[in-house]
Amino acid sequence: MAVTIACIAGEEVHGQWQAGRIGGQRLGSRKTPFGQSGEMFRVEDDGDGFLLVCRHGPGLEKTAPRRVNDRANLYALKDLGAEAVISWGPAGAVTHNVAVGDLVILSDVIDQTFLRDKTFFEDSPLGYLRQFPVFCPRLRRTLGDVLHDMKLVYHGTGVAGVREGPRLETPAEVRMLATMGAELLTHAFVPEVFLARELQLCYASVCYVVNYAETGSRHRPFPSVDLFGQPPEDRERQRLASAVGAMSEIARRVAADIPADAEPCECAGPMAAKVRQYELPADWRKWFT
Repeated sequence: MAVTIACIAGEEVHGQWQAGRIGGQRLGSRKTPFGQSGEMFRVEDDGDGFLLVCRHGPGLEKTAPRRVNDRANLYALKDLGAEAVISWGPAGAVTHNVAVGDLVILSDVIDQTFLRDKTFFEDSPLGYLRQFPVFCPRLRRTLGDVLHDMKLVYHGTGVAGVREGPRLETPAEVRMLATMGAELLTHAFVPEVFLARELQLCYASVCYVVNYAETGSRHRPFPSVDLFGQPPEDRERQRLASAVGAMSEIARRVAADIPADAEPCECAGPMAAKVRQYELPADWRKWFT
């Protein structure tokens, strides 16, 4: 049996579901010890399906990022059998090496959030975990292979500065994060990446670049007209729509590419040490009681 893949995404899921670009079983929201999860789906396609959870509701139901119940989402995915999670979300480009419509496989984050529940273990020592590597190396490699085979424009590494939101960053904040090494700005992926480690889940993130972070400069990072005379905004919209539309196909291919007999991943290591140290039960659901 192949590794069970899950995907966490935003409100774009609802549009793709309504348009028939993804199909399967609508599972609804699931009750967990940490509250209700987002709406969940089981996407099916010739045996290489995956689980899918939405961070936000559609339209005016979209909440501030800090109101997303990340703990419930990760718990529900694990409870449904997920072993690896691909997290999908938008980002603004800080560096001019990344263009609108590009995909970026994140390699690190700078966490600048302060209102979110970042651990399952607020009243125990189980949350004291090493955060290196931040993202699952095996899942990142698989994603890179899939994006290469699909001939999508992508970057194999990227550091994301994660802000609280929902407002966008001021020019001074963008410049500050640039000096800290941020190449992208987003409101997603934290605390998902930390919670996934606590549940021994492989986790990797793919950003789709939606805009250029505002630095206060009037200089556009790319020419005002491309080689074919087409306004860049039109090209950007086309590239962005193509990137967002590829989400379900990327998840399907990753699900098919991770072999069932793959060696155990190092993502289980940090919590495995805690399990031994504190003689935790084999059933992970009992770690929270």
